[in-house]
Amino acid sequence: MMANQPLDHELLASVDMTDVENLYVSINQKGFGVLHNVVPDSVLMPTREYITHELDKRGGQYFGLGGQDWIGHSPLNAIFSARGFHMVLDGLYQRAMHGEPPSQRILPVLRVLAGTHGLRHANRFHYDSYIVTALVPILIPNRPDEPRGHLVMYPNMRNVRGPAAVNILEKAVVESGAACRLWRSPTVQRWLGAKPVPLEPGNIYFFWGMRSLHANEACLPTSIRSTALFHYGDPHENSVFKQLSQARARASLRRLAK
Repeated sequence: MMANQPLDHELLASVDMTDVENLYVSINQKGFGVLHNVVPDSVLMPTREYITHELDKRGGQYFGLGGQDWIGHSPLNAIFSARGFHMVLDGLYQRAMHGEPPSQRILPVLRVLAGTHGLRHANRFHYDSYIVTALVPILIPNRPDEPRGHLVMYPNMRNVRGPAAVNILEKAVVESGAACRLWRSPTVQRWLGAKPVPLEPGNIYFFWGMRSLHANEACLPTSIRSTALFHYGDPHENSVFKQLSQARARASLRRLAK
């Protein structure tokens, strides 16, 4: 199926507010919630073909896409534009924050971990800048005895930070190289209740991105691990400090690319 061809039916058309409530309870209780078997092969297969093509152009090394320029021409637009998907994101935000988000904007990100550069992006524990994060597995390593690059999270480790400056400073400390070495320690993970989350293509996983410290485990350089992330509800969207946070994130990615 080409990216601009419509699906036979809209994705997540059967999702209702009961699903939103169940996701909300699950996220609060165990750190994440799952909609099972809602992303069909008609979305996954052409996305995988696109990823393979792009990896060939990049010598089999990591790449990522962010922002809304790419999503409209991608098979993943079927998720991005689905009314049921927007309803889930907005419903979760409103339950978490007891109010409307600053805007209805969704930030889509495609991450493709492969090659030696992919290893640099493993175990980089961080908080998202958004309240709700939705994760869609596209390609997950699945050969016997092959590391699958599980999502690992310290679920709901902190509350939402009100002042943007406090959030930026906390992220800088918690996401430093020294701190990340601490977060990936098996002893620390056991003491603080870190949780591995195996990912299955076809599902969509939801969690509180701003509250849960998270990262992906390492894969083999010969493996390909790809996920699409959809971030929703940035409480600091209109803050003058937001540009500082974005500049810091871009600088971090440039260092990893060297």
